[in-house]
Amino acid sequence: MRSLQMKRILIAIALCLSLAALAVAQQRNGSLKGQVLDELGGAIVGVTVTAIDAKGVEKTVVTNDGGAFTINGLAPGKYTVRAVNPGFSIFEQTEVDVAAAKVQQLEITLKVAIEEQKVEIDASANTVNTEPENNAGAVVLKGEDIDALPDDPDDLAAALQALAGPSAGPNGGQIFVDGFTGGRLPPRASIREIRINSNPFSAEYDRLGFGRIEILTRPGTDRFRGSASFNFNDESFNSRNPFSKTDKRPPLQTRQYGGNFGGPISKGKASFFVDFDKRDTDDETLIIAQVLDANNKIVGFNQTAPIPSRRTSFSPRVDYSINANNTLVGRYSYSQNTRVQGVGGFSLPSRAYDSENTEHSIQFTETSIINKTIVNETRFQFEHGTGSQNADNSIPTLEVQEAFTGGGSQVGQSKNTNNNWELTNNTSFAVAMHSFKVGARVRSVHINQFSPQNFGGTYTFFGGGVGPQLDANDNVIPGSTQTVTSIERYRRTQVFLAHAR
Repeated sequence: MRSLQMKRILIAIALCLSLAALAVAQQRNGSLKGQVLDELGGAIVGVTVTAIDAKGVEKTVVTNDGGAFTINGLAPGKYTVRAVNPGFSIFEQTEVDVAAAKVQQLEITLKVAIEEQKVEIDASANTVNTEPENNAGAVVLKGEDIDALPDDPDDLAAALQALAGPSAGPNGGQIFVDGFTGGRLPPRASIREIRINSNPFSAEYDRLGFGRIEILTRPGTDRFRGSASFNFNDESFNSRNPFSKTDKRPPLQTRQYGGNFGGPISKGKASFFVDFDKRDTDDETLIIAQVLDANNKIVGFNQTAPIPSRRTSFSPRVDYSINANNTLVGRYSYSQNTRVQGVGGFSLPSRAYDSENTEHSIQFTETSIINKTIVNETRFQFEHGTGSQNADNSIPTLEVQEAFTGGGSQVGQSKNTNNNWELTNNTSFAVAMHSFKVGARVRSVHINQFSPQNFGGTYTFFGGGVGPQLDANDNVIPGSTQTVTSIERYRRTQVFLAHAR
């Protein structure tokens, strides 16, 4: 019992001695107090203020709403005080004396930081290089740069036109695939390199004022390689249409399938590469119009109509080495697009029609190394394309200005056929320190188009003008007039026709 009491007494004595030592230490320590201001004298909130002693020990606080700060418990000595805040230059002051049991006042002024830029000039930039990939006005995309581009062909084309910039010409840059104009844009996974020359006046190109987007596709390799992909997208993350009367998102679903495969045919002699891409889109468009109900009353029309589209493309390529100095590349390309058009906005569902476009192309490129300084390249392409539009021509078109357009679409059973070919020959040669390139291109375009438009006729109602005012029963109010809109003019026509019957 006595032993327990003795332990308690010893613990109490030790605690008292510790508190006394702490109090003495507090009396020996000093404090640093101040305020952080900007150059105009305004207080800065959230500045990090740090006091660093001679041993490198730091104590940090943050300024309050008034820009004030206090750092307590500093041993007597000299300190380096640093203040840091984004957008301002770093403040640092050395040899700040802190005395025992005293408060050292310090006012800090932070200056707005001035962004510095370093410009380096490379002397090698003055050298001349005529290669397209080294053109200062060109952008070359490879590897990861191509992987960052969109998978969707329409989005990919838009991204390339955006990279070409406004200097490419009034209609954007011309797209060339393996040196040929026209044709389908290959899937992103089948593209080896993209060169975008935004200089619209390059001497090498035949159409001045237009930039050039060159796409080089992947050849076959000495090993069998392939890839496959599937992309799916729906309306889950879309916002609702603010003009729709429903709170639901408009239906949308996009499914894109793709793949490619390549490898050797004869090792070291021939190889192949083939790609396939299919995109199915089920989308809807919003129709906002004014129509007449069964009682010839003007009512609003607000609903969606389906506008599905389908796209399929397929392209095999064969590379063949004739000998050490001659190579031949052959490529076939097929694409087909179908979609529903003609509906949306003021156009009612009866205006919808189907359109289909199919394209076949065959390309050959032969490259000859004549000697160490002369290279010749010959290209030939043949394209065959068909297009058709199928619609209901039996119903006349009814166009009520700024209200609705109904009836048939009047595009008829339109058909067109294109047969195009082009032959190009370029020769590059070097003379001493100079490089030259000469060439010629011959193109033929044959278009056969059949377009029986508006055989069913179109009735158009315009607004404007003054007419007699009608009462609720559509009887004329004597002596009263009103401005007649297009939909009102159409309504009165329907009413009077009904009375005439």
